[in-house]
Amino acid sequence: MKRLFIAILSLMLLSAVVAACGGSTDDNVSDNTGSQPSTQQGNEQESSSSEENNDSEDDRATLISLAKAASGFDNEEFVGCLVDIVSNETGYSYAELIPLVDEEAPELDDALETASFTCLETLSPEEIDALIEQAEDEESDAMPEPIEERLASDIGITEDTITVAVIIADLEGLRNIGYPLPAGLSNETLTGRVSKYFEDWNAAGGIYGRSLEVVEITWDPLSPATMENACIEATLDNEIFMAINGSGFNPTFVPCFTEDNDMLFILGDKAPQVQIDASADRLFALFPPGEVAASTAGDVFLSETELPAGSTIGILEPVSPGVQAAVTELEQKLQDGGFNTTTITVNTLSGDNAAANAEAAAAVSQFNAEGAQQVFVLLPFINTEGFFGEIGKLQPDWDVSIIDVGPGMCTQFGASRTNPAAEGAKCITSTGSYTDADGTIVPDSEFEAQCRENWLRHFPVFEGKSDIGTPSGEVGLETADGELLNSDYALNECMIMRALYFAFQNAGVNPTRDSVADALKQYVGPAAQMSNKQGAFGLGKNYFATEMWEVEFRVVPPQTPRGADGLFNGCPAPTNCWVPVTGNWIAIK
Repeated sequence: MKRLFIAILSLMLLSAVVAACGGSTDDNVSDNTGSQPSTQQGNEQESSSSEENNDSEDDRATLISLAKAASGFDNEEFVGCLVDIVSNETGYSYAELIPLVDEEAPELDDALETASFTCLETLSPEEIDALIEQAEDEESDAMPEPIEERLASDIGITEDTITVAVIIADLEGLRNIGYPLPAGLSNETLTGRVSKYFEDWNAAGGIYGRSLEVVEITWDPLSPATMENACIEATLDNEIFMAINGSGFNPTFVPCFTEDNDMLFILGDKAPQVQIDASADRLFALFPPGEVAASTAGDVFLSETELPAGSTIGILEPVSPGVQAAVTELEQKLQDGGFNTTTITVNTLSGDNAAANAEAAAAVSQFNAEGAQQVFVLLPFINTEGFFGEIGKLQPDWDVSIIDVGPGMCTQFGASRTNPAAEGAKCITSTGSYTDADGTIVPDSEFEAQCRENWLRHFPVFEGKSDIGTPSGEVGLETADGELLNSDYALNECMIMRALYFAFQNAGVNPTRDSVADALKQYVGPAAQMSNKQGAFGLGKNYFATEMWEVEFRVVPPQTPRGADGLFNGCPAPTNCWVPVTGNWIAIK
């Protein structure tokens, strides 16, 4: 709605001009009372809107906060008046308006114009002048021309360039040894999910005249220890300002970047809270820390379970200090709720995925022997094959809950590669779903549509076609009726790049790691397929997600026919997926 707030500014300026020409704002307002609601009528509209929408005060407060940040107007009563009337005029709830704050929304134009006239009536001339000044400042600060000479202001920043490392799994190495990968997944596309945005920025003049340069750094996904080598290459072998990873990088190796070498790192997955705290604002992540996810999962379980107090709850964890911190949080919450816990650890850092999966498989019998009546799984999806395969054989009499602390576990990509025996398992996650709880496809938001458009423009391999719910990298996934589907767009990178562009714009002509980090903490914006489509960093909160929810695993064999609802066993594409349990999002505490 930023464009709409500019329209408000024009109205304010008009009011100021009228006053300067001898009239007064109050006189001008009174001349229009025949066509515009009076202050009293406006207040009645607001009250009516509040009653009719029956929205929670939390949604209204969130909308006002986001609208203030987007517009630069800090007059809370004025912004509150605007959102109340827009909600009343359009019939949109406060919750429905939240994701539109940072987007173009022409359908709101008329309502906002009405609201602007009405709400201006409530202001004194002095208050109008103050809002005009704020709005003019916002406009002038949006992307000012450099007023100082460009300098080599930090490591990886010269007078003309900013160098960024893109950390990716070496897919070509996997393909060379015969590992089956979709046709659209390659080193080029993984790196391009970042570099193509940089090319667009550079074509538009760069960042204050500096061009963005990319250094590709890889690790061997079959040997997690090589992630340490990636850190050495990024911090010692190159002059690099910051590093970006969209998905898959084990947070165990992130401190090498952030703590040992003081490098900014934006992680498309999640990082433990202990690492975020230790990074001194060098580490930012999209998804909430494992400790937050575990706490939320514990709350959901305690509110839903019918198991009696004293029941034994199993927990399956990887070797990862960050995840183990989440396990400690979960154990404490379950024990405080009256349950016993038993925890089994799987060595996921050995580099031997077969051995890790064998350990996970053996855990099924051990949980049975210890009388577990519910099991929580906190493993990455690549280490769950053995566990769910053994469940398929033994058919234990307990339910499985997954906590999304491992890379990619509860994503579409992870689902497509998860053993069918996991059907019915539930997951607590910030990852969104392509369907709602009623079994219909959720259309893209404007931001998501823009991400999809960029994806297709950047990667012609997908031939101008991107289908909702199709796993990453797929080209020509065939449905039972012969339709060919192509990969959905890269979600994480799209969100990262929008946040990063904001940070570079607001970090000064000569950015430093400190100034970019400070700017990131101010970022509020739309989310793609996560966190109820909204997110925000903030002081003490270096992760973007603001909400979590519960989803359920559905199994879809490749040749499952499309149903009358247009879905494949509840999934938007003929591949395993996660679907919402209730559709209720839970605010992160």
